[in-house]
Amino acid sequence: MSFLFRKIKQPVVLGYILAGMIVGPHTPDVLLVTDVPSIQTLAELGVIFLMFTLGLEFSFRKLAQVGFSAVITATSEVAFFLFAGYGVGILLGWTQTESIFLGAMLSISSTTIIIKALDEMNLKKHRFAQLIFGVLIVEDLYAILMLVGLSTLAQEQTFSIVSLSFSALKLLFVVGSWFITGFFIVPKMIKYAGKVSNPEMITIISIGFCLALVVLANSFGYSPALGAFIMGSILAETSLIHEIEERMEPLKDMFGAIFFVSIGMLIDPKVISEHIGLIAFLSLFTIIGKILSTSFGAVVSGQTPGRSLQVGLGLAQIGEFSFIIGGLGVALNAINKDIYPVIVAVSLVTTFTTPFFIRASIPLGHSLEKKLPGKFKILLDRYGLWIEHNKTQLRRFEYKGQIIIRWLISGMMMTLIFLLSRHFAGQKLNDFGILVFFIPLLLSLPFIWSMLFGHKRILARLNIVETNRLPVIISPLLTVCWLVGLSALFFPLRYVLPVCVVFLTFFIGLTYKRLETSYHWFEKNFMDSFAQKKPDESEIFRHLAPWNIHLVNIRVHANSQHVQNTLIEAQLRSRFGVNIVAIRRGLVNIVAPGPHDTILPGDEMILLGTDEQIDGVRKELEKPTLETGSVQTIGDYELRYLSVNEIPKLLGKTIRESGLRENFRTMIVGIERQGSRIMNPDTDSALEEDDKIWLVGVRKDIERLLKLEA
Repeated sequence: MSFLFRKIKQPVVLGYILAGMIVGPHTPDVLLVTDVPSIQTLAELGVIFLMFTLGLEFSFRKLAQVGFSAVITATSEVAFFLFAGYGVGILLGWTQTESIFLGAMLSISSTTIIIKALDEMNLKKHRFAQLIFGVLIVEDLYAILMLVGLSTLAQEQTFSIVSLSFSALKLLFVVGSWFITGFFIVPKMIKYAGKVSNPEMITIISIGFCLALVVLANSFGYSPALGAFIMGSILAETSLIHEIEERMEPLKDMFGAIFFVSIGMLIDPKVISEHIGLIAFLSLFTIIGKILSTSFGAVVSGQTPGRSLQVGLGLAQIGEFSFIIGGLGVALNAINKDIYPVIVAVSLVTTFTTPFFIRASIPLGHSLEKKLPGKFKILLDRYGLWIEHNKTQLRRFEYKGQIIIRWLISGMMMTLIFLLSRHFAGQKLNDFGILVFFIPLLLSLPFIWSMLFGHKRILARLNIVETNRLPVIISPLLTVCWLVGLSALFFPLRYVLPVCVVFLTFFIGLTYKRLETSYHWFEKNFMDSFAQKKPDESEIFRHLAPWNIHLVNIRVHANSQHVQNTLIEAQLRSRFGVNIVAIRRGLVNIVAPGPHDTILPGDEMILLGTDEQIDGVRKELEKPTLETGSVQTIGDYELRYLSVNEIPKLLGKTIRESGLRENFRTMIVGIERQGSRIMNPDTDSALEEDDKIWLVGVRKDIERLLKLEA
C-alpha cells in the first residue's frame, strides 16, 4: 500500500489505514488479525512514539518565532470548531460530552500529513507554508491542553467551569514543574552522554527519558501521549537535537506506520456504510469551516487575502490528533464507539483532498488578489502595515514578559519544593512540624528572592528605568500570598502569615547577596539548556522582512550551475529580484555578502524575496543543473603497476612535464628504481629507463594512455 499510494501521488497515511482495514478483524473473509487487545496496545505504543517525535519537532524557541499571525490563526480555527462542532453535535442529537469531543476532534489539523504533502510538492519554502508550520506548532499546544481538559471532562461527566479551571491550574503546575526540572537535568545528561557514549546509547537514553515521563504522566492520571510530547519538546532544546532527530527518524516512520495501520484495523466498514451521509456532512463541514476560520484568522493577523486563502486551503483537513482524541473518548467511555470510525473516515476524506487543495491554493490565492476591489485591497494593505507597526511597538515591552516568566518559574520551583517536602513528611509532620516547614522554606529562599527582587536585574541588564511603581508593589504582595498558601500545608492559617513575614524579613535581610548568588547559579544552569544551539540567521533577520516578502534558506547543490561563480557572475539579484542577506558556510557566516564573494557547494544562502522570485532562484541553486553523466565512482579508479619503458615518451621528463595529470587524469604515486622505492615523488623528479611506476587514475584513461603509446 505504501508503494501504491506513492505511485498515485497520495499521502502514504491513507495507504497505511487501508492496509489496516484489509488485515483487520472486520474483514471476515480474510481474518488475518483477530487479537483486538494487541492491536490497541500497538496503537497506544504508536501514539506514544508519534507524539514523542512530534515533540522533537516542537520547541519553545520555535513557538516564540512563529509569531503573532500563527497564534491568531490557530486560535481562530480552534475556537470556531470548539463552538461550531459543539453546536453541530447537539443538532445531531449527541450528548454534551460527545459534542465537545466532536469539536475538539475537528479542530486540529494533521502536522504529519500537511508537512509530507508540502514536502512532496516542493512548497515548504513558500511564505504561506511557513505560516502553516507556525499554525501547526500552536495547534499542537492546543491539542495537548484539550487532551488534559477532555480527560477531566470524561471522568467527571460534568461540565463545570470551576472544575476545569482547577484542572487547568493543576496541569499548569504539574507540566510546568516537569518542564523546569527536565530543562535543568535532561540537557546536561544528554550533553554528557554525547561526550562519553556512541549514537546507539543516545538513542536508548532518549527513548528511556520518553518512557519514564510516559509512566510518570500515567501515574498522575494524565494521558501517556502528554508525557511523550513533553519529553520530546524538552529534548528539542538540547545541543544534540539534530542527532536525536536523525536517530529517531526510523522509529517515527515505523511506529507512525503501526499507529495508522492499527487505526485501520479498528475501523468497521459496516459502521462507515451505515453513516455515509453523516461522514459526507462532517467532511464538508470540516473543509468549509477550516478554510473560513483559518483564512479569517490570517486576515485578522495582517496577512494578505491571497496568502490567507492559501493557508486555509492548506489546513483543510484533520489527522492524527483527531484519532488520539477520539481514542481517548472511547477508552474513557465518554463517546459512542461508532463515532470513532466516523471521525477516521472524515479524516480519510479530508486527507485525500489535501494535496488537491494545496496544489490549487497558489493559483487561487493569486486570482483572489487580482479580483479584489482596489479600495478594499488598499484598506487591507493599510491594516497589515498597522499590525506590523504595532507588533514593532510591542517589542519594546518584551522585558515585562521576561519578568512575568521569571516570576512564574520561581513560584513553580518554590511550590515543587514545598509539595515534595509535605509528601515525604507524611505522618512525621505532627512530630517535626516546625522542622519540616523550615527545610523547604530555606531551600526556597533563592526563588523567593527572585520573585521579590529578580525584576531589578532584568531592568538593569536592559538599562530600563521603570516609572510604573504598581508592579513593584503587587509582586511582593502576590509572592507573600503564594508563600502563605503553601505554608498552610504545615500550619493553621492564623499562624502562617506572621511567621512568614518575620522569617522572610530576617533571613533575606541577612543573606541578600548570598541568595542572589544562589539564584543566579540556578538561572545560569537553567538557561544554558537553551543556549547550546547556534541561532538561525534567518530568524535573526526575520523581523527585518516586510510583511509581503520573506526570508528563505536555500542550500546550494554540489552540481549547481553557479558553483564557483561569484555573486556578480550569477546575477541572481538582477535576473530574479532577490536580495542575498547572508551566506552560511560551515562555521563561517558572511553577512551582506559582496558581489565578488564566491558560491561554493553546500553553501546555505539566506534570500529575501517573494515566493515567485525565490522559486526561480531555487531551480538554479538547489537542483543539479550541470552534466553529471561523467562523474566517476570509486570503482572506476585503479592502481596500475608498470614499467616506464612501456610509455617511451615519459623517458627523461619530469612528472610535471609528462602532462599525465592534465591530459589523462592520472598521477604517479610511486617510483621503484634499482631496488629502492620513492613514495609520493616530487613533481620535479625525472623518470629514468627501467623505472617501475605506480599510476592511479580512471581505468579507461589509463587504458587510453597505453593505447596511444602502442
